Amino acid sequence: MNNNVLIKISGLQMVDDTGDNVESMSAGKYYLKKDKHYVLYEDMDDENDEITKNTIKFNSETVEVTRKGLVTGKLVFKKGKNNQSLYSTPFGDLLMEVYTKDILLEEKEDNIDLKIDYELYANNSKVSDSIININIRETV
Repeated sequence: MNNNVLIKISGLQMVDDTGDNVESMSAGKYYLKKDKHYVLYEDMDDENDEITKNTIKFNSETVEVTRKGLVTGKLVFKKGKNNQSLYSTPFGDLLMEVYTKDILLEEKEDNIDLKIDYELYANNSKVSDSIININIRETV
């Protein structure tokens, strides 16, 4: 796969039996280094036009999502494990925790599909059951 990619992220968050779908698309860069995949891209907050730099580093066992911008933090997903991290927001810091139920990685010549099934906690309270689907495909 070449370095120029299109990243499609779709997610489903279940809160109190109510589902909320989120979807975004961004152009970005892809690299493979020492058996780890790296995806770098930027997105913009709709409310205040702030740019956030995102890095997704992953293999079949671990996914790390790092955001740097108005909201800054890092989430680490490891199948069957709890991971805590601090998210900094304009309104203060949030202690975030994820319990990763499953990670599925499917690699093809010109695209990669990554699915993460997890529980999200904020300040020790369960927020949602969530699924993120990430599709990375090369652009021409």
